[in-house]
Amino acid sequence: ILFMLAPLMPFDITPTALPVLMLFAFPSIMLYVPIVGTYDRDSCILPLRNDFKRSSEIHQTLEALGRLDELWSFYRYGETQPGQTVVPTMVDSEHHIARLTAAKNPVLSKRDPDYVANDINLAGDASRMTFISGPNSGGKTATCKTITQIQLLAQIGCRVPAASAELAVADRIFYQVPEFSSLNDGEGRFGTELKRTKVIFEATSHNTLVILDELAEGTTYEEKLETSANVLNGFYRKHNTTILITHNHQLIDQFMARKIGQALQVEFAGDHPTFRLIEGISRVSHADRVAKKIGFSKEDIDNYFNDDQEIFRE
Repeated sequence: ILFMLAPLMPFDITPTALPVLMLFAFPSIMLYVPIVGTYDRDSCILPLRNDFKRSSEIHQTLEALGRLDELWSFYRYGETQPGQTVVPTMVDSEHHIARLTAAKNPVLSKRDPDYVANDINLAGDASRMTFISGPNSGGKTATCKTITQIQLLAQIGCRVPAASAELAVADRIFYQVPEFSSLNDGEGRFGTELKRTKVIFEATSHNTLVILDELAEGTTYEEKLETSANVLNGFYRKHNTTILITHNHQLIDQFMARKIGQALQVEFAGDHPTFRLIEGISRVSHADRVAKKIGFSKEDIDNYFNDDQEIFRE
């Protein structure tokens, strides 16, 4: 466009000669770009970058912008979160504690305005060890993730979805999920998971929040019971807050007989979960209900073979 609009007549250049001119001028243009670019980099960009690195005012400005962005995100979270939110009260304590009233999961409650709230008390010697039991799909894992996420939000200064929240700062937060073994670890599932639990145990102090989603999987029932009891006794002696999600009610019975910890369970109305957390020990798992839900119960397996026989006869 520039060549077409430029006054070409004084130079005796006709429009038909432009392609030939561009052919010869193209290498010069290609050399011009890196030369100018190198000059700009050396004479402008690099000196400016070095000035920026040495400028405390720029660092302070960027830090201030980052803090403003953080505070704005906290405000937006509080405004867009359905239901009640509160600024948590952080208390000084020799041990980790958490008292939550009408607490909701920060992620799930945003998608579901009818999310069921729960009261959670993890304060005092009686609550240093907490057992949560109940049938599958009752909300055990969601409850523990609620506690973990609220702890994180509180420690960064954000509002939390609850009617009230009182917490002590946790120096570390551990959340162990069931482990699947690797072909390279040489330990199998039981050994691999136990090694992870050992790392958590050794790094735990009395200000630590530890959540274990099942424990000592991948061995016999008797060995699982003994190993789990030994591990939990170790955590109890460390005086931290430990929560165990388990279907093993015999393990909970052992600790309740010694008056150690508190036992909570997810509530069910018949076969349907209410997603409320109540006191007590669940002694059922509803495994057959889950198997029927996914179509892999005993009846489903029998029907599979019956259908195959009908096809074979046809």
